[in-house]
Amino acid sequence: MQGQQSMHPEAPQAPRIQHTVLVEQPLPRDDIVWSLWSLTHFNPCCLGLLAVFYSIKSRDNKMVGDLDGARKHWEIARRFNIASLTLAVILTIVLIIVYSKAIQTQK
Repeated sequence: MQGQQSMHPEAPQAPRIQHTVLVEQPLPRDDIVWSLWSLTHFNPCCLGLLAVFYSIKSRDNKMVGDLDGARKHWEIARRFNIASLTLAVILTIVLIIVYSKAIQTQK
């Protein structure tokens, strides 16, 4: 009978330890530098201005402690930054092509 545990209620049981796992989420970013760059360089359709606006709102919400609101505004600012950058690159490529075609037709 060695090695078998007793099923009697009086038998001492091992103490149970409860573990709590805390998952710490990183603070949301605000991308204010990228937004300011989008505002000052080319800025098609004022998308850079909207990106700065939402970046500032994200930073304000982060300071107040509203992390969900900060993440929401950061996502919107990030989308405006991506749209601004994409339009700026496309328009720059189009301008280079048009300029090169204009120079070729003058020769």
